Amino acid sequence: MSVRLDGNLTNDLSYRLYARAQYEAFSREKDGNFAVARMGARLTENWDGWRLSGIYENRYDFDGIYRDLAFTSHDVMGSVARDFRVGNATFSPLVLLTYRFSDLAEARRWRFDAVLGIEVKLDPRWSIVSTPLFEAYWFTDGLNTGRQDQLYSVDLGLKYNVANNVSLTTTVLYEARTSNVPLRRYRDVRIGPRLDFAF
Repeated sequence: MSVRLDGNLTNDLSYRLYARAQYEAFSREKDGNFAVARMGARLTENWDGWRLSGIYENRYDFDGIYRDLAFTSHDVMGSVARDFRVGNATFSPLVLLTYRFSDLAEARRWRFDAVLGIEVKLDPRWSIVSTPLFEAYWFTDGLNTGRQDQLYSVDLGLKYNVANNVSLTTTVLYEARTSNVPLRRYRDVRIGPRLDFAF
């Protein structure tokens, strides 16, 4: 769940203030339950069709569902993105680089994201959507010094625009993580709906 406030400082410079909360609960491995609360700000400069962004995010990670605070982080990010339209299809590539400062040494790390958003409109209400992505992590401190993870994800979904500011998307997602730490390797399949509101 997230709330955000968007606005413009100039014709080409926009801002966003946001707060987000999320959690994951598992049916069997209860020790894997976790929750995150974060607040952040973003400045975006539009330059010749490209979006250049600087982002700061204050993040709180919890063990369990908002039970015990595990650690606090400060993420500093920079991204480049653009939209390309080809017929009834929109391609939205994005690259993002992040460094995480944290009170927990093991959480400090660099992260690189490469994402390609794809939306193919079937008619004014229905679209086929996909967001393949690649993430790479380089941990810098504590017991995680030298750890390197890579995450590959691909999904396919059907999106229905209920109204101008409400959409329902059902997706099938496959995710695989590799790592030089064997316990961090996994494969995951997720199927489910997502309801988005924008006001």
